[in-house]
Amino acid sequence: MKNTLYLLFTFLLFQTSLHAQKNAEDYLGSWYTLGINHRFTEHFSITPYAELHLYEPTSNYNLTFASLNGNYHLKDNQTITLAYAYLDIDSVFDTDNKPNTIEHRILEQYVIKHKFNEINVQHRFRLEQRFLEMTTGNEMQNRIRYRLSLKYPLNKTFYLSLKEEPFVNFQDEAFHENRFFIGFGIHILKNTQLSVDYFKHHIKNNNLNRIQIGISIKTDSRQPKPLTN
Repeated sequence: MKNTLYLLFTFLLFQTSLHAQKNAEDYLGSWYTLGINHRFTEHFSITPYAELHLYEPTSNYNLTFASLNGNYHLKDNQTITLAYAYLDIDSVFDTDNKPNTIEHRILEQYVIKHKFNEINVQHRFRLEQRFLEMTTGNEMQNRIRYRLSLKYPLNKTFYLSLKEEPFVNFQDEAFHENRFFIGFGIHILKNTQLSVDYFKHHIKNNNLNRIQIGISIKTDSRQPKPLTN
């Protein structure tokens, strides 16, 4: 009887220890994204954009991101953007009763594109002002991000992609976050594409494995240019 109780106690302790060791690094999380770019004129467009982050593929809520971007197209390959974003962030892996962090974000962005042989290259520079509402109080943070994106078309339907994005904080730890993506995309329709990426997300002391599945749609209400003889 004593041995049975000892074995039962050891088993329960082992199970508790396993549960306590569960953290976000042990799971393949997921990001689901949707972006719609609508072009009004040669120079102006808007982009409503949304993300849902989960700590696991289909469960365990992490973050909601929603933004509205106003874009001014300097040239066919250069765009500047001013945007507002709202975030609801649950930074605890397991279920908890603590209020989530709410973030209001303003961002300024410059994008330039060019080609290197068959590769489409994009440089994105972004400056962010982050207004955080936390349980410990409100805080404002500033940071800058640079993203290098490479796309290699396999044919008219499929392409390969590679992205690298370091973050630089203006306070606390300067280099606290980095994202590295590798994946592929499919042109489902003329103006719609589906992308699937695996990415390594280093944030603070965590090294997270994530799958991102995104849909991007382009619409255009510009009048066709008149034909000239």
